[in-house]
Amino acid sequence: MRRFHGFDHIDTRVRTLALVEPFYDRLMPELGLPRKNHAHVDENGDWHEPDEARPYNAVEYYEPIVSGGVVCFIGFIEDRAMTPTLTRIAFRVSTVEDLPRWHEVLTSIGASNIEWSASAEYPAIFFEDPAGTKLEVVARRPTP
Repeated sequence: MRRFHGFDHIDTRVRTLALVEPFYDRLMPELGLPRKNHAHVDENGDWHEPDEARPYNAVEYYEPIVSGGVVCFIGFIEDRAMTPTLTRIAFRVSTVEDLPRWHEVLTSIGASNIEWSASAEYPAIFFEDPAGTKLEVVARRPTP
């Protein structure tokens, strides 16, 4: 049996990067992804350093670099034809006791449609970014 090693990265399309970038500039460091990089993503989906001919149309948020580790990132790519989908990105937080602080953070950075999960089995806060992308923070215990 093969072992799952987690995610390398997530690329998410957003209709207007300027609308969501300030939101993610505040959310990602709270999630432990404080490093930011601008990029240009071409029509083939290839990532490049931005320049005068190819201005940035994407941002990536990285975790702190750990010696010998693989850096994970979440990228947001501008795509004017994008409409929000029902896909939801869930971020794990340490404990249920962390959720009230997360509610304060989400409120302060402009998350919308914030809803608490009433389930003891799935303690979470559901919310949307300024473009309507569905997200959540969840405090589930690891499965033994």
